[in-house]
Amino acid sequence: MQARPSLTRRLFAHSASAVDFFWNMPALVGQAVAALGYRVWQRNKRESATRPFRPQRPGQSQRTSSDETDEAEVIARELLGQGRFALILRPQVARTVSREIFDAAFSQWEQSMALVPDGEVCVPRTPADWESLEETGLSNETLTNRETSARDLPVREQIVRVRRYFLDRYPVTNAQYAAFVIAGGYEQASLWDTEILPAVLDFVDRSGRPGPRYWENGTFPPGTEDHPVTGINWYEARAYARWVGKRLPTDAEWMRAAAWPVSLSDGTRMQRRFPWGDAMDYSRAVLWGRQENGPVPVTDSPGGVAVNGIYQLVGNVWEWTHSDYQPWEEEDARIVLTEPMKSIRGGAFDTYFDHQASSRFASGENPLARKRNIGFRCALGVTDIVLRRAPEAVSEATQELPAVAVSSEYDS
Repeated sequence: MQARPSLTRRLFAHSASAVDFFWNMPALVGQAVAALGYRVWQRNKRESATRPFRPQRPGQSQRTSSDETDEAEVIARELLGQGRFALILRPQVARTVSREIFDAAFSQWEQSMALVPDGEVCVPRTPADWESLEETGLSNETLTNRETSARDLPVREQIVRVRRYFLDRYPVTNAQYAAFVIAGGYEQASLWDTEILPAVLDFVDRSGRPGPRYWENGTFPPGTEDHPVTGINWYEARAYARWVGKRLPTDAEWMRAAAWPVSLSDGTRMQRRFPWGDAMDYSRAVLWGRQENGPVPVTDSPGGVAVNGIYQLVGNVWEWTHSDYQPWEEEDARIVLTEPMKSIRGGAFDTYFDHQASSRFASGENPLARKRNIGFRCALGVTDIVLRRAPEAVSEATQELPAVAVSSEYDS
């Protein structure tokens, strides 16, 4: 029979365990606090990433603890309050602002935009009859099958090289566009194309004040702060983009973000029909199948988010792009349009046919059209801003990331 340990030995063992426990308690508490802090940080980051930026109202700009009165700082804070971080992150401006201002601008950029990597995208020429094209059964299998010759394709295609760029995570919201209206964007001639200046006076809301068509008294309907702004034409979208220091994406750039192409080593190319895959799923996009009566908040349908965290590239509202719209006949002949048209993409809440909401589909609209189902989002060239405050050198982001395929000279 095994002898039982003495009482002294048992008490000593318990005492040693207690001492060891209390000795390690600070480390255990520290680990618990760190784990809790990390979970809180993750939750806050996730929540902040699923909310579009809301500009501050005039007079709400925060001041530093030292009540900074420098005029440049005051202007920078006003820009931040309006969501115009891209202007602060310009190389010539970033090196002149304080660390606090730069970090705040960087935080806005990180929350508001996502990187679209460089690579090739297959952009189809828009056929005159998309319904006939749908009947042919064109799919990604056709695109990725090397045995398919060009003459077998029911639509001509062009391979476009797109260099990496930043794209807004969400369509521009009513609240964001309101900052532009309040700041007098409709009165700033430098923001508008010269040929359209005489018509800007007609870009008014229901009450006759400058602003989107479906607003009233210069403001949006209550409770729609985070809804995409609609009732704005191509020129209004372009003027807003200039105001915030950005631009409209091209057709190829938009397709690159929505289709997320992958080029394989054997020469095949895979492009998604929708940001989430090749099968339509009405729970992932706000289309006719959802039976919505109008646009919904830009954070709706998180299941349809693209790989890089961009919301609603499909559904809710069509999106203006920079590119012209040009349909083609099957005989490879351009269709002569009676009026200039701009490309819109992505489908909307009232889009019935699935193929019209695919990444490949493009429709055209008069650039002066101000419709309830058309909005927009903005793009930004990677070399247009710096992401590290280094006055003596070019930022690390500029060194590593090549210029965007279509430079910001389009909006100069």
